[in-house]
Amino acid sequence: MNIDTILSRDQLKKLYPSFIYASHKILFEMADVPDNLIFLIPYAEIWGISDDLERETLIEKTPDALKANLKWVINQFEEEMDSWLAGEEALTRYPSNAYIAFSSLRMAADFI
Repeated sequence: MNIDTILSRDQLKKLYPSFIYASHKILFEMADVPDNLIFLIPYAEIWGISDDLERETLIEKTPDALKANLKWVINQFEEEMDSWLAGEEALTRYPSNAYIAFSSLRMAADFI
C-alpha cells in the first residue's frame, strides 16, 4: 500500500475489511463538514471517536500501514483542519457531531 494517498471508504474496506468492520462507525451530517474536507469523512467515521480510551484502543489495533496513511493524510490537510477546528464552531457551546468527529480524528493522528 502506498501510504501517501487519500483512501476512499471502499478502498479502506477493501484493504482492511476485518479491521474496518470491527470498528464502529461514527455518525454525523456530511453537510456539517466543510467542502474542502469532505474526502476525509471515511477517516473521521472510523477514528473520530470522542472517548479518549476507545480512540486510543482503536489506534493501537490499527495496522501500521494504515496508521502511517492516517498520519500522512492529516499532516497534508493540517491548515484546512485548523481553519475549521479553531474557527467559529470552536466557540459554540454545542458543536456539530462532525466537528467533534474531526477533532477526535486529529487527536487520533496525534496519538500515533
